[in-house]
Amino acid sequence: MFGALKKAFGAGAREIAADYSANRDYLEAVCAAAALVAYADGDLEDSERTKVIRVCTNHKTLSKFYKQDEIERTVDEMFKRAKDRAGRNSLALELDDIKGKPNGSQMAEDVYLIASDIAMADGELEAEEEVVLKKIAGRLNVDPSKFDF
Repeated sequence: MFGALKKAFGAGAREIAADYSANRDYLEAVCAAAALVAYADGDLEDSERTKVIRVCTNHKTLSKFYKQDEIERTVDEMFKRAKDRAGRNSLALELDDIKGKPNGSQMAEDVYLIASDIAMADGELEAEEEVVLKKIAGRLNVDPSKFDF
């Protein structure tokens, strides 16, 4: 009996790992949301890039499934795209890629929470960042009040 349970849990863990790491959609959605928040005020400072890298590489799920250099490359790719309106729109489309995944709702909550952590990394939530977070939550169908702790 315990062998069957262990086998079932092991299969479930492999399935979750595959959902998160089998493709780059989750990582790209996280980094897209991070870039949108970082560019909320229309400018990107070096400290914001550093902040995003730190938050992403220290996140328990991201660090488990993606190597630091892969996270950094993806962050840089998304930051390059965030410089103009068309690029920011393409970042919003990256968020859509996780919606149909088996763990899509959990991924969406993770993306929103990571974006919130990035917005609050300097200790305060700027008005522009709050607007972007609301847009991210709406796009991902995430209820931000669920995380009011």
